[in-house]
Amino acid sequence: MLKQIKLTAYLFICILSITESFAQKESRLYGNSPYSALGIGDVFSGSAIAYDAMGGTGLSFGNGIAVNTINPALLAKNRYVSFNTGLRGQYKTLSNGTLSQSDFGMNLSHITLAFPVKTKWTTAISMQPYSGVDHEARFTQTIAGTNQSVSHTYKGLGGLSKAAWSNGVLVGKKLYLGAETGFYFGSFRRDTTSLLLLSSNDLYQRFTDRVSVSGFALKTGFAFQQKLAEKWNLNVGGTYELQSKMNGERIRTYSTLYDNGTGPQIIQKPDTLAIYNGGITLPSRTALGISIESPYKWTFAAEYSRQDWTQYRNFDGKMEGNLTNSEKIAFGVEYLPKYTSTKYFNQVFYRAGFQQVKTPYLVNGTHIKDNSFSFGLSTPLAYRSVSYIDFSVAFGNRGVVGNGLVQENYIKMSLGFSLMDTRWFLKPKID
Repeated sequence: MLKQIKLTAYLFICILSITESFAQKESRLYGNSPYSALGIGDVFSGSAIAYDAMGGTGLSFGNGIAVNTINPALLAKNRYVSFNTGLRGQYKTLSNGTLSQSDFGMNLSHITLAFPVKTKWTTAISMQPYSGVDHEARFTQTIAGTNQSVSHTYKGLGGLSKAAWSNGVLVGKKLYLGAETGFYFGSFRRDTTSLLLLSSNDLYQRFTDRVSVSGFALKTGFAFQQKLAEKWNLNVGGTYELQSKMNGERIRTYSTLYDNGTGPQIIQKPDTLAIYNGGITLPSRTALGISIESPYKWTFAAEYSRQDWTQYRNFDGKMEGNLTNSEKIAFGVEYLPKYTSTKYFNQVFYRAGFQQVKTPYLVNGTHIKDNSFSFGLSTPLAYRSVSYIDFSVAFGNRGVVGNGLVQENYIKMSLGFSLMDTRWFLKPKID
């Protein structure tokens, strides 16, 4: 038992130690995207990798192997110690109809540790990216009245991470209730760099705007299971995430740089133009799902979620005209051939899904949409093992070509590990 406690403490310390890594690198999860310049950037789904293949569903069902990070109520299905982690990445091609660019990004996607407190109560701690900003745009213009040019580069990087403590309980035999207390933290840096061509010297002027924020959030969840037939259940589940306010600091600086052939270098100490306090407000989010399930055989799921980003307020306390309502519709199916079989591939979970997302981005009067198909599987580490390797791949596109917009065609890949130990918290027996 002492060895298990030490391992738990070690895993918890590992989660805390990667906090800074998440804060700095969450934006590289999916690579460059011009749409991430809006709001707090691209908001990630937060689903377990096992359910990425099902269109990101998971509000109403759970198998007790993968830790459900969407609906905290369903943590109660995890009756043993579970440790989940993994990688997510994306290869994409961006095009405006004339020019195109390819990009790739990958990073650690999450770390989650769940363990039962009592028979009907399971708790979990987790760390994962919440949003990411990663974009860069360049253009050149001629200085009025001269024959000289200025090259402008606009670049953004950063995002938010989330550390969470979640609890799920089973009330009676059919109702699951849960709550998640999250702590959001991170920073956004946006640089505007101008290259002035003066004689033979290349001088850069850079204005940097850095916002650092943090704050708490609360999400509640429920799930209800009703038996339809001997081998089939009807599941309903949902979550509600309250509006949250994050406070922080904003710093604006100006610096001059010179390129001697090894890249731009600051030639004098940056001047601080302004420092002031403020915060941002994240809108509430509602999600509802339904599924029909034959336990450890078939699962068919459908879900809907909505978040009104017109309620978002930036660091200056203002609305952003390029943000609107965000909606998501997702469908997923899961199949397990025969859990009691002695054949390895009969113990593999096979999954497929589809999702259509109306993103919060409203650009040039066009509401940006994101559509994708996904599939994947979870394979046991060994025969009759309750630990699994999760794999998912999704093919999709976001945006359109024309009207000054950019289309992203992408392949998203996820690789995760769901490790479970059924021996923890068992009382030792002495003969």
